[in-house]
Amino acid sequence: LLWKDTIAIVAIMTARSTKNGPLLGTYIFRQCLAVFCLLSSLGGKQSSLSLVSAQSCIDNFYEIYEKEALVTDTTFNRLYIICPRRIYEIATLDFNGNIREPQSSGVFPPLPLRSNITIRCGDQGSREDLCWLTGGDLHMDGTNVLGLAEETIENVSIEGFVFIGARKHSLWAAKPGSIFFRDCEWKDFVNSQVPIMLDYYDVLNPSKKLVTTFSDCEFRNNRYFGMGSQTALIYSNSVQNTVVVQQSLFENNDMIFNNTRPDTHSFIIESLGPTVIENTCFQNNLVGTSDVVVFGSSFSSRLNFATNSSGTLCSFSSVFETIQQFDAFTPLCVDATAISCVRYETSSPTASPSSAPTPVISASPSVPPTSQPTTTPYPSPMPSMAPSLSPTEPGETRPPSLAPVEFTWPDTEAPSAASSGWFTGQRNVTLFLLGAMAYYCLVL
Repeated sequence: LLWKDTIAIVAIMTARSTKNGPLLGTYIFRQCLAVFCLLSSLGGKQSSLSLVSAQSCIDNFYEIYEKEALVTDTTFNRLYIICPRRIYEIATLDFNGNIREPQSSGVFPPLPLRSNITIRCGDQGSREDLCWLTGGDLHMDGTNVLGLAEETIENVSIEGFVFIGARKHSLWAAKPGSIFFRDCEWKDFVNSQVPIMLDYYDVLNPSKKLVTTFSDCEFRNNRYFGMGSQTALIYSNSVQNTVVVQQSLFENNDMIFNNTRPDTHSFIIESLGPTVIENTCFQNNLVGTSDVVVFGSSFSSRLNFATNSSGTLCSFSSVFETIQQFDAFTPLCVDATAISCVRYETSSPTASPSSAPTPVISASPSVPPTSQPTTTPYPSPMPSMAPSLSPTEPGETRPPSLAPVEFTWPDTEAPSAASSGWFTGQRNVTLFLLGAMAYYCLVL
């Protein structure tokens, strides 16, 4: 029953019963009042549960730091919902990792990563909810740079964000654990060192690992910057970092621009640790060597698709299993086996299941190498060309935009607990109880 309907029923029943005697009317009123208070109590609990399930969103990342500062036990799960339909400008850092801009400047610190934390865009964690993080030096901090002293980053989940053009990294992770990205996008990284930097290495604990998974994610319109930058979009720098890419897309990325050694230093994914890539599409990328390169670790490839995205060394992936292969720069070439991009297809059942495809290994690279790689793949000369200021044909890298050009600002403010139905319901209960007490005194 609605509040006003319940009030009307109690008033009518009491009025009618009073005609048959004051004592009877008072008795019925008391019974109705008790029932109504019980229903109000249950309704209040239900509203409270609804408020918890529909948690109010956060539009200031400093609030996450403040709440996490109170968390001493990170073994339980914490959920932070970021307000959708907003562009969040990220702050820059000084040499010591301190934020340059004051807290009142309207820019925000990187998202802090701690064990068992989930950071979600809106209630659904979807890119359609439009949570865009742009600019700054670092979008997500999985290190001790900003003072979140934590030995591990286990069970971290990032859902539904779009990351745009950080100067250094979008993600920098240097702790063991696991990070899971779902439905996220990286675009317009044209001045960065490397968007994804997986930087965990501990010689004293060789069994510990950092596993980073990208599921239903996209990398679009990114470009190699030049000298001082890593020649890949995802870089895993030791055997203790595992990269997993599932049902994702790499499209219109240019790793040749400003690259003086594209024949040996030009990739989309470069990994020194175990790498797993499944059901992922590589299309219309400019790479000089190969889409994927793995040095000295295992590589698993299943149902991947590559078109107009081949390097001169291998058509899809280069796997250096031995030091001899590295010295001669003659890796095993693993081909992409899917005939189309599964992201753009609707799957349907077949008459009988087929066995899982196996990687197609060719005996030698398609084009003889010209020189040997170095362990630090930085090009030596300064960039010889200036970035273009406007996009050209489809498939080529487009310039970055600090703010989305088609972004529509919301018409209403972010939801808050004060505007919930729980507050209104409790106010109605209080007003009714006051009126009921006055009526009860008059009857007596």
